[in-house]
Order: sequence, then structure tokens, then C-alpha cells
Amino acid sequence: MTAQLAAHGRLVADVQTKTTGNGTSMAFARMAVPLPCRTSDNGETTLWLGITAFGKQADFLSRHQKGDLISVSGAMQVNQWTGQDGTTQSGYSMVAESVISARTVRGGGRKPANTRGANPAPAGSDDFEDDVPF
Repeated sequence: MTAQLAAHGRLVADVQTKTTGNGTSMAFARMAVPLPCRTSDNGETTLWLGITAFGKQADFLSRHQKGDLISVSGAMQVNQWTGQDGTTQSGYSMVAESVISARTVRGGGRKPANTRGANPAPAGSDDFEDDVPF
């Protein structure tokens, strides 16, 4: 059985990329996801989540950098390892099936063209095709 997770948070480091032996793109990232927590002073705690993506999702994730907001969904995993002090440590990660940019401002944005008398764009077309991870 697989646990599916959808998370929305901020990248805490730049995305690391590599190519697998068979030529598939692979990307690794870490994100901070704020969660409500009644016992915390400020009412929330942070879930630190590792993200691994392959193929087109990896290519899309690699266009992001530290500080960017993203939404990710996929299969959740719990990892355990032995720390340098000999204690068992654990952390959470996921294999991304979907990566969506949550950027609200685009750098170098274009001004809308004067559309007076011009033909309107076809239905369903917009300026966000770069942000859709198909």
C-alpha cells in the first residue's frame, strides 16, 4: 500500500539535478511545509520534506530555486538511518507525480498587447504553458 500526499511549501535549497544511466532526468529538492500545531508558540510547525522527481516532472522542478513556492503530489516514503551519534533518525520524502509552480509574479513579464480590433486568443490558450508539467 502506498500513502499519497499533496504538499504546498517553499523550497529550502536549490534543486539538484542529474541524469540516470539510461538518460532519464532526475531532480532532488527539499521543501518546508507549514503545518498547524496547537502546542507550538506560533501555532504551527514545519514538516521538512525531500522531493525526488523523474522525467518531465524533474525538468519542471529544476526550473525552480530556493525560496520558490511549489505544490507537489506523489507517493510518500519514510526514511530511517543511523545518525553520527548512533541514534536512529527518520525523515519524510516523496516521489513526485505532479509538480506545480505556485509563483505569483513572473520576472520579465510581458505587457498585454493592444487588443483593440485584434482577434481574441483561441479559447483555452493563455500565457502559462511553461508552468504546466505535461
